[in-house]
Amino acid sequence: MRLAELRSWQPAPGRVWEVRPTAATVEAIRATSSDAGAPSFLQADHLGAYAALAAAPQPARHMAWTGIVSAVERPLMPQHWLDALAGLLVDHEGQRTWFLPGADGQPVRRLLDAAVVQAPEAFELVELVDLSAAPAAQFADRLHAWIDETFPQRCTPDSWPAFGLVLVEREAELEFAWACDHAFTDAASQMMLGVELAERYDALLTERTPDPAYVPPAAERGSFLVHAAAERERAASYSPDAPEVARWREVLGAQGNRLPSFPLDLGLAAGESAPVRILEHPLVEGDELAALERHVKAAGARVPSAVVAACAVAEARLTGRDRYLGVTVLGTRDTGPYARAQGWFCNFAPLEVDLRGHDRLASVLPVAEAAFAQARALNRMPVHVALGVLLAEGTLSPESLGSPQLLSYLDLRWLPGATGQGAGATAYRRGLHFTGEGRTRNASSWFNRDANRLYVAVQAPDTEQALASTVRYYDEVRVVLRSLAHDGDAPLGLGAPVASGVG
Repeated sequence: MRLAELRSWQPAPGRVWEVRPTAATVEAIRATSSDAGAPSFLQADHLGAYAALAAAPQPARHMAWTGIVSAVERPLMPQHWLDALAGLLVDHEGQRTWFLPGADGQPVRRLLDAAVVQAPEAFELVELVDLSAAPAAQFADRLHAWIDETFPQRCTPDSWPAFGLVLVEREAELEFAWACDHAFTDAASQMMLGVELAERYDALLTERTPDPAYVPPAAERGSFLVHAAAERERAASYSPDAPEVARWREVLGAQGNRLPSFPLDLGLAAGESAPVRILEHPLVEGDELAALERHVKAAGARVPSAVVAACAVAEARLTGRDRYLGVTVLGTRDTGPYARAQGWFCNFAPLEVDLRGHDRLASVLPVAEAAFAQARALNRMPVHVALGVLLAEGTLSPESLGSPQLLSYLDLRWLPGATGQGAGATAYRRGLHFTGEGRTRNASSWFNRDANRLYVAVQAPDTEQALASTVRYYDEVRVVLRSLAHDGDAPLGLGAPVASGVG
């Protein structure tokens, strides 16, 4: 499994098919009127941004969707493929939802009945003849151009399906690209979906029961609708003077009452954004990665904490700032039976690493480990509780919330398919997780660890300065991590600070 830009997928030529709902399914969608509950907090934010995009004087394309590319090493049997898709949609009801404005203007969730997608002719495969006939040298580029043009229309939160699905058929295998509006998915969901869909299809072809290692039982695929309702109940249990809110206030106060931004110049004016460019930066791999893990464990920490420590030290070396603030993406799957469910199971928490009083890397590792522990303790409270209070009291400004700098750490070794064999393992091995490439004013980092390497995927602005700055910063992060891998310690290497604490 890789996390990279979609254009790194270079499929060989084949017949190209798109999965589409039939006329009967479209009619059932139009007839669906039930209210299936309020959106989650992140979904509500997403819907607000989507509405603002549509209402802009010059509406931009909707690019807030993510996807997965993978493969099944079997020939295409159309009805079996459509049946596999139907089974997935039945088991994950969040993938059968969309949102429409209610009478009061607030979004209302619609839920398509499972019987609709189980109908024998719920979907059809439509050949994209022009793509199938594309010259071999142009095939991949033309397919990418089609996806770039089509998926922004397919992957929207206010219609169903909220996903796009295209297949490339060859004699002995098929590849598929699935993308879904972000309101209904997250990175882990997408990577698990590719594995699950491939396993369901292979099981139908071979007339066997799907392997539960790749297709989750009911106890691990709870409904995202239930999760969203529970999140709102949990949020209501916090008051403005809750300790968790106070911690957010304290951390942001030490940083000038603003959320973090990328520490180096990205070549953008204040408030300006630019098209996203996905960059991949190697950090450590093989024996170095194993040595890094040994050394950080000996210091009472873990590799994710070493990554945060490296980010803090790299920022201090390059800017002189001695108090690092990051906002990390944390999962919420542990709040219920959601280990392998489909949905947007994410929350955010601050990571503060204070380097004052430290002059060695080894002494920073426990500080970073404690920062992660504190972030996990804050994770029960939906971040929107704290942000709502801080906005209401004027601690934060609305403008500061648009595009914060995020840090994510994904250990891909624990995903279904990372070990084992069969169709699910093949789908994992050949998987590529990608995102729609919209606009950004930061360079959020997605640190990923697999069996043999640790690397970072960066969503950076597509400017020359951003490219230079991100390379400079993540080169320094790599230097710190390699120092830990080789020696378990090193001097922090901080010169006279040019800025201290705030900045």
